[in-house]
Amino acid sequence: MIGAPGVTYTASLVAITGDRLIHPSDAQNDLARIVVRWARAWAPETWAARQYFAALGIGDDEEPRYTDRDVTGWLLLRPQLGSLASQVRSSTLDVATALAAEAEAWPD
Repeated sequence: MIGAPGVTYTASLVAITGDRLIHPSDAQNDLARIVVRWARAWAPETWAARQYFAALGIGDDEEPRYTDRDVTGWLLLRPQLGSLASQVRSSTLDVATALAAEAEAWPD
């Protein structure tokens, strides 16, 4: 299932490269904890997100990546412009093609 902006992220939603999530308590904050989908994980898009996970002891200092479990309950934001997620949500690209492109780019 593909979620719309504002929906709460769960493992049942299909995350696509370029999707972005915001911590629920930061919804009105310009310096919010925001992560972006990259390959098959989530990466910090903001300093606040990186600090949040560092305080929890989650992620690698060199190349921080987080699992779906780490961001369950966060809220979907509009995806990054031009990303696969943006193309899927604007109906420019179908989900199967986007997921196939991801699988080819990151085969692990």
